[in-house]
Amino acid sequence: MGHLLIPVLVGVTSVAAYLVGAKGLRLSHGCFRKAVRRMLESLGVTLIFLGVNLGAAVIVILAARALTREFVSLYLAADETLLVLSLIQALIFQGWRDLSGANVSRS
Repeated sequence: MGHLLIPVLVGVTSVAAYLVGAKGLRLSHGCFRKAVRRMLESLGVTLIFLGVNLGAAVIVILAARALTREFVSLYLAADETLLVLSLIQALIFQGWRDLSGANVSRS
């Protein structure tokens, strides 16, 4: 039962937010699909940044091992902070791209 707490909690608050937005704030139902698409796009950019950051971390750690002859653990790259910082990078990049408007081609 404990493993369901977080998904159920997030599901309930998501439905509540949708109802508040649709009924209380009168947000457009049609824009909801666009918002989900944008979120998925941001998630993809986050994963790209995470992959690049992890790859760079592994290269730096392996280089440090080779150059210093000391053991540097790859577990240093497994810090949860890297995911949060990758998300921040992605959100800034997405915002920058959106604000650039017509200068950016989209598929």
